[in-house]
Amino acid sequence: MKHFFHFLQNIIFLGIIFFGIWFYQTSPNVRIATNDSLQTLHQRLSQIVTTGNLAPPKLSDPDQTDQATTGKKAVTDRWSKPEATIYVDLNNNHLLRSATLDAISLWNRTGAFTFKQVNNAKAAQIIVKAVDESNTSAAGETSTSYNLATGHLLKATVNLNRFYLQNVFYGYSYNRVVNTAEHELGHAIGLSHNNGVSVMYPKGSFYTIQPIDIEAVKKLYNED
Repeated sequence: MKHFFHFLQNIIFLGIIFFGIWFYQTSPNVRIATNDSLQTLHQRLSQIVTTGNLAPPKLSDPDQTDQATTGKKAVTDRWSKPEATIYVDLNNNHLLRSATLDAISLWNRTGAFTFKQVNNAKAAQIIVKAVDESNTSAAGETSTSYNLATGHLLKATVNLNRFYLQNVFYGYSYNRVVNTAEHELGHAIGLSHNNGVSVMYPKGSFYTIQPIDIEAVKKLYNED
């Protein structure tokens, strides 16, 4: 009987392992989070070996760049490195697609962060979509998910609201639409609002990317 329970215990243990492997292989979000955690663990171990110090890298303080915070938590989430794959799901909306591609190009030209465009939504860390919603006052909204263990961003979805952006009544010029896309991509990078002259000004269509925004990204990713 003792051997039977030992055998049963081993079967259950192996079942848990195989289930974990299957879940890892079939769930992209779990796979991304696991890989991010392992990468961060490797970096911390390397840091201990080379410096003997386990202190995490210092993140920029949002208040130092006059960025606003949302809710009770300062927005300091970031990707594991200053780049992310992006899928522009706007094939049926020429104006928003063109504006988004221009916004991506403008961010990439700063050298502070790189968006790598992909042709498959499943391969993308960031997805840009169009919505048509009158029950919100926002011309654009960005939602993100992050790894609780590392604080690194895992996924982001940018919604550009054509109800405002393509409604003649609201008077959005093409440049203002591009500015809105730049603003939302700034949130996808990890930036929060800035009440100064900044692409991250809360009403996000007034300004294009400014030097202060580039510096904010560099500070966020510790590139002094």
